[in-house]
Amino acid sequence: MRLPENAKVLAPIREKLDNLKTSNKQGRDELLKLFAQTKKKLDTMGKDLAFLAIDVVGSTDMKQGEEKAIIELDFIEYKKFVEDKMKANGALKSAWTPDGVMICFASVEGAVRTAQKVITGLEAFNRDVKSMRLDFRVRCGINSGHVYFDESIPLEEISDRVIDIAGHMQKYTPPNNIYISKPAFEPMQDSEGFVPASKIVDGCEVYVWEKT
Repeated sequence: MRLPENAKVLAPIREKLDNLKTSNKQGRDELLKLFAQTKKKLDTMGKDLAFLAIDVVGSTDMKQGEEKAIIELDFIEYKKFVEDKMKANGALKSAWTPDGVMICFASVEGAVRTAQKVITGLEAFNRDVKSMRLDFRVRCGINSGHVYFDESIPLEEISDRVIDIAGHMQKYTPPNNIYISKPAFEPMQDSEGFVPASKIVDGCEVYVWEKT
């Protein structure tokens, strides 16, 4: 796990480094003691979390020839649509880009339900809400693992390979499908609809869910 530079747990170390001369034995001993205390704090702050990456497929083509106001309104409505699904399934944090989002959940099941609800809900959203000619389609990628979690740190400032893999899963997913890594998939109690994808992403075997 890689910690953000502004993580609160690192503040005592930074302060000590600023004030401490480690060229003497007492200084080195104090610093080692502080490192040990900080590690204990980090061990308690690490959590098993799931991450869902969602991205709009072909967003540049969707915007081609459309009025700017229509584009802005449709993507605002799309963001509300996704946020409703993720909040209903216990999202802890999220980080948005213009056309995509990374969402953190306490469980893989929450991430999977959100992805499924987004994909299955797009039919009605495209029919009844959006105004652009081309429909919204999404790619969804899910991964899970043990990650340092600080409530005070925005998700976009947390750097961890677990999160990176979720993003990479999304990039390789066909439109309106879900890719999930095998380590995230295996503990799931309800894996109905998922099948092996015969893909390897970042060294992980992949399972796929497709809307039927």
